[in-house]
Amino acid sequence: AVFGKVEAQFEDTGEQTVKNIVQPVRAYRLHVGAADAAPAVRAATPRNPHLRRVAFAVVTLLVLATGIGISQFWRPAGSTVTNEVAVNPLSILVLPFANQTGEAQKAYVADALTTSITADLSRIRDAYVIPPTTAFSFKDKALTVQQIGKDAGVRFVVQGSVLSSGDKIRISVTLADAQSGATLWTDTLDGELSNLFALQDKVTAQIGNGIGHEMVIVAARESEMRQSAPKVADLLLRAAALNLKTQSLQNWQQIEALNRQALALEPNNVRAMTGLAAALALQALNFSYDMEPAVIEQKWSEVHELALKAKVLDPYNGDVYRVLGFYAETHNDFPGWRRASETALSLQPKNWSAYNNLSRWFIANAEPEKAIALLTQAFQLEPKHPSPVCFYNIARAHWQSGNKDAALEWSLKGTEAHPTYAGNYALLAMLYTAKGDEARAKAAVMELRRLSPNFRNTGSVIPHPSGPRAYKEFYENTYMPMYRKAGLTE
Repeated sequence: AVFGKVEAQFEDTGEQTVKNIVQPVRAYRLHVGAADAAPAVRAATPRNPHLRRVAFAVVTLLVLATGIGISQFWRPAGSTVTNEVAVNPLSILVLPFANQTGEAQKAYVADALTTSITADLSRIRDAYVIPPTTAFSFKDKALTVQQIGKDAGVRFVVQGSVLSSGDKIRISVTLADAQSGATLWTDTLDGELSNLFALQDKVTAQIGNGIGHEMVIVAARESEMRQSAPKVADLLLRAAALNLKTQSLQNWQQIEALNRQALALEPNNVRAMTGLAAALALQALNFSYDMEPAVIEQKWSEVHELALKAKVLDPYNGDVYRVLGFYAETHNDFPGWRRASETALSLQPKNWSAYNNLSRWFIANAEPEKAIALLTQAFQLEPKHPSPVCFYNIARAHWQSGNKDAALEWSLKGTEAHPTYAGNYALLAMLYTAKGDEARAKAAVMELRRLSPNFRNTGSVIPHPSGPRAYKEFYENTYMPMYRKAGLTE
């Protein structure tokens, strides 16, 4: 049907490096024109609509035959084929883990870890993770991290190895910057092969959270350079990085501002909605002593409105239920607080914050042992960067269970890991007072007042109106007497 109507000429451009294809691929430039056109080679698309359709069909067949993207062909004459693309700031490739056990039959352990860690990294918001099938094409290739990053079009590269001795196994992991080749994060984990599935789940979650933490920090740092032209992705990256810092009122206010900017650009962005709702909720929940009652309730009203809107747009978003849990906690819905927290955990089973939030319900329900178990999980998921609130809550739970020594130890760990978080100094002051150590109690109070002059008990500690009598008794007979004796402000 097209014989004599289309003249197609192919210019061999040689072997080219193409994204996501390891071996060089021979590429051709297609020049299409009418049969009666001038002999000179023309790169333009034919004007005749029928010929345009024919030309497109020819190109499509070539693309299907070679596996090369259409952008490799459809270029003006004289242009060069290039692999330069805009790289997602949260893009990553997990190289196949090296089996260094000396036993070929244990290669499945390394391969399983590669696949599982890739899956865990896919949980990172806005991350672009190269699928394992593509990643395995880089196996045993003598390429630098920079070369791999360029070929795969990614910002970060994960490398790892597996060693074993008998039933013992050691897993080493490194996160590298694909632009500079520099190591950003490294970790070594030990375990036993006898319970491989449990070990794999623990290792991949720990690695996924640790790597995700570093990726967000690097990407947010780079997004700061683009402040003159803010984009939603940049704004949300910067908010995510601030979420990793020690909690403070100023910190949450900055997160609030960034999410408001993002929503102004994209009014239905669920991530910005839940981020704003969480920032407002945590200001009202944990820093009520710095706000007027009318301001607090105004924040809660906006929190509820944002959460309900986000729930309609994305009913399976765990962050939505996290925020709804905060609202229920502060609005006399004790059962609703638990339901929302449990739903958030079911939707985000590898999120430390989900374990922490549910633990607070068990503390308020006078079940400290269950709270400690949940918080232990939170620390396992985020061992290198545990949040200050995890130290604070596990100390509270141990004190409630009657173990003042463990409570004191966790409070001290909290102040060492996060020296600017006020809550742990309040606990230190009360626990030292309970032990009769007045000098250390006084020092803790002084540091608390330096960090937070207006510190008061907040809603996260005060008994819930619908909560059990057992927690109210602990609060009235143990917690508050030490609070007052330490000289803290009510």
